[in-house]
Amino acid sequence: MSRPTASRLFQQAVNTVRQPIASSSRGYASSSSATASSSSYPFNPSAIISSPIVDPSNIPANLLNPRKGWSIINHIHSNRPKNQYTDLFSRRHPDRLKTGSVLTVLQYTDSTKKTISPFSGVLMGIKKRGGVDTSFKLRNIVNKLGVEMSFKINSPLIKEIKIIKSAKDKQGQIKDLRRSKVNYLRNSQSLMTNIASALKASKR
Repeated sequence: MSRPTASRLFQQAVNTVRQPIASSSRGYASSSSATASSSSYPFNPSAIISSPIVDPSNIPANLLNPRKGWSIINHIHSNRPKNQYTDLFSRRHPDRLKTGSVLTVLQYTDSTKKTISPFSGVLMGIKKRGGVDTSFKLRNIVNKLGVEMSFKINSPLIKEIKIIKSAKDKQGQIKDLRRSKVNYLRNSQSLMTNIASALKASKR
């Protein structure tokens, strides 16, 4: 192979390699120009932009400068939709339930809401009174075995909460135990016997 032929083949190979690089650079330039041209139209002309629902001028002052976030939490709790059992499990409502009361909860077994499972027991305690995640615990004796179940008052699976016996101040069959949690009832057979008799009387 002569020297001119070798140099000519080498030049052809170089041109072949440079051609896609040039085309890619032109493609990059065209894409950048397309991006630059499209950046001047950030929204679709057919898009509908609605005005803000909340007027900034009507925001309460305590929400503009909240103290450790408690103002926002109280605002959310006060504006949330109330459940029909919210007052029964609140902290300071006059009709609130007290520990020691006997309740019956009718709960759906699944999301289809075709079958109902009832559970009766004594109110052992209420967790997070007044909040969205408020729950309560019931205890009963089933076949000489203590059974406890927790329920969420805002759960969609709860059909109904019945008050069998409400704990009174110092009168009635069930007295006010004056405790937020009455876990000591697990070891008190006499009180559980009185509660069981109240449940039997309510079913008659």
